[in-house]
Amino acid sequence: MSETKKPILVQKFGGSMLADLNGFEAAVSVIESYAGRYQLVVVLSAVRGVTDQLLRAIDRAEEGSDPSEEARSAISAQKRVLESLSGGPESAPGAGSFLNKAEIRITEWLEGIRLLQQCPPESRAKILATGEGFSSRLLADLLVSRGLDATWSDTDVLPPANDDQLDTLIDIDAASSKLSHRLGSETSILVLPGFYGKGPGGQIQLFGRNGTDYSAAAVAAALQAEKCQIWKDVDGFFSADPGVVLNAVCLSEVSYEEAMELTYFGASVISAKALSPLAAAEIPCEIRNAWHPLRPGTLVHSDATKDGVVRGISHLSEVASITIQGGGLQGRVGIVRRVTESLARNNISILLIVQSSSEFSITLCVREKEVKKAARALREEFHFEQMHGLVEDILVQPDRAMVSIVGDGMKHYRGIAARFLTAISAAGINVEVIAQGSTESAIAVVVEGRDAIAATRACHTSFFSKTTHIDVLLLGCGNVGSELLRQFQSQAGHLLRSHMELRVRAIANSRKLLVTNNAIDLDHWESALRDQGQPWTIEDVINIRERLGLINPTVIDCTTDEGLAGQYVALLRAGFHVVAANKKANTMDMAYYHELRTAAAQNFKKFLYETNVGAGLPVIDNMQALLRSGDRLGTFEGILSGSLSMILGVLDDGETLSEAVEKAISLGFTEPDPRDDLSGMDVARKLLIIAREVGLELELDDIEVEPVVPVDQLPDGGGEGLVTALQAYDQVFRDRADLAKSNNKVLRYVGKIEGEKCRVSIEETPVTAPLGAVRDGENALVLHTRYYAPIPLVLRGYGAGAEVTAAGVFADLLRTAWRPLD
Repeated sequence: MSETKKPILVQKFGGSMLADLNGFEAAVSVIESYAGRYQLVVVLSAVRGVTDQLLRAIDRAEEGSDPSEEARSAISAQKRVLESLSGGPESAPGAGSFLNKAEIRITEWLEGIRLLQQCPPESRAKILATGEGFSSRLLADLLVSRGLDATWSDTDVLPPANDDQLDTLIDIDAASSKLSHRLGSETSILVLPGFYGKGPGGQIQLFGRNGTDYSAAAVAAALQAEKCQIWKDVDGFFSADPGVVLNAVCLSEVSYEEAMELTYFGASVISAKALSPLAAAEIPCEIRNAWHPLRPGTLVHSDATKDGVVRGISHLSEVASITIQGGGLQGRVGIVRRVTESLARNNISILLIVQSSSEFSITLCVREKEVKKAARALREEFHFEQMHGLVEDILVQPDRAMVSIVGDGMKHYRGIAARFLTAISAAGINVEVIAQGSTESAIAVVVEGRDAIAATRACHTSFFSKTTHIDVLLLGCGNVGSELLRQFQSQAGHLLRSHMELRVRAIANSRKLLVTNNAIDLDHWESALRDQGQPWTIEDVINIRERLGLINPTVIDCTTDEGLAGQYVALLRAGFHVVAANKKANTMDMAYYHELRTAAAQNFKKFLYETNVGAGLPVIDNMQALLRSGDRLGTFEGILSGSLSMILGVLDDGETLSEAVEKAISLGFTEPDPRDDLSGMDVARKLLIIAREVGLELELDDIEVEPVVPVDQLPDGGGEGLVTALQAYDQVFRDRADLAKSNNKVLRYVGKIEGEKCRVSIEETPVTAPLGAVRDGENALVLHTRYYAPIPLVLRGYGAGAEVTAAGVFADLLRTAWRPLD
């Protein structure tokens, strides 16, 4: 009984893994593991970098320059592999002999090209084919040295389908009989060079860039192989480029259509050209990692399970867009045909093309390296229309990128495009062009090149992640900032259980900025800031978003810096949310106040400042909710300073003003400069913010302010000098407190709004009034509104201290979180 014929398996090994002898040995190990079960056809790429070096040598020769350096680099890369063999070059006789002859021929061919300053297609094909010729012979030698039954074959078994010498196809029907004859029933392993074939006269013809993938696919189709394997240095198709999206996952299977779309839009896993013969013959294809051969990789086949609506996110950089527009295009038949044909004549591939519904414009994308040639071709094609004003000048926008989502399942679901665009919008990115094919297997958008990474990450989060990432840049790490970082640490576990991950990407004080590619280690942030931080400007902060590819970043300002507050508009326009404990921005002139809100709205970003008025009290949020519901403020009075609440409250107990201020400073209740509290300006700013929230167009100078003490007579800072200077006012305040007490009243520092009049001052408040019992750092706000009358709405709680202020900032931060749609 004759032995059952083994199934045929085609294996292709890519140049990315064939950089040195280790790569060839890894290929041999993979081949050995399959040799007993299959008849193998192995197709090889050139040693990594060799084809590019040969191309550069040809370019140099065409310029009339000396190409010898580039040629030597190509030959040397291959010689190094030979010389690293344990038995030396002599242990690979086929490869060694071929390389010696190739070196002589390449030198002669290049000299001829240099003299002519042009390279005929046949010469280019001969030179470039030497890379695969060497690597395939070397692999055959290595397999034989391991005792395997391996035979090298030239590519006369891959007959070209036409006469194009640089980018032809394989005549698969003709290849079928030739390959079957060469393989026979006895050959265990047939080794072939990829990338080129040979015509009837023996002339070499190339299969185009990445043609080795196509060679392997055509061989598999011609032999009706059981399977085709593409062995690389990556695991397979990923949900996104793992170099860009760290949590990208390897896809276990994809359909031919999905693989084509992913490859077309930048996933350089397999040549798109290779997928056509595989799909036509329904040959399944495995993408596997030769360095980790036990990993399953990705199976490309027609019956791929649709276990997700979107299977992958791809981005293609170094793209340029070209727009042709003008009234002369409207109603003209054949305009698109003229566009495509003019580019085809110049061998330029169109990556994407869309036409406005009004027929006023056509936008297309090409690779950036071809954009000048493309624009020139189009200007020549539409020269007449431009001369007569029918077409405007052709607009070229370089440095663009195409980001696409791919998945056969998209055609069965509504709202995928909306979700895609929402994700990109959440990253603060503008979409310039959008295109969706009739198969609904891919949707592509064009964005600026610098936004490609952020767009890809945002889309991956939207479609693949259950976790919301909150990226934070903290400016100001004093009492409140330091406490906020402690709260981040303590709440990290709870956030993760709620599918949120908070990552502090930058921390700054007034002198230094610390930025990391990943999250800052909050156990050691102080030493890291001290040792690794760098001097900074607001431009350094703005650049962080693009530098790290942040999706939805938030700047938290825990400083009192007016200059930084004046940069909020720039931050919002640059794609950052802004959470401000700093009150200065909201109390600058009304023009800036409105500009802030306009910038937030136009850029779909949030400007949040709940702690500006009541620290941890939900003052702003409640007031905005009342106004949205149609309520209207009548009068307002409130104790808006936790520090002054404590200071004046302590006077009730018989302590002096200086003692009370010293106690407030030690407990961290005051502003960094306590004079801001004592001047009344901190309360004035808070009252102004409330007034503006209810619609009053007021400036800070419109607030009538009675200071606690004249601060121009007090020394800088909050040390002993300040406390000593305040002793001069101790008796004055003792007398005022005693007088108030005799009238069953207490001293409180109160802000009031009546009509359009705003005032902050020390008032004698009845003990039984809502503000009379407020002390010890509490804040209280009493709102008489249309809905809350005659009994007012009272908000009361602690309004000072780093802990409650940080908690309020934290709450604002969580409101910036962008959650992917379910």
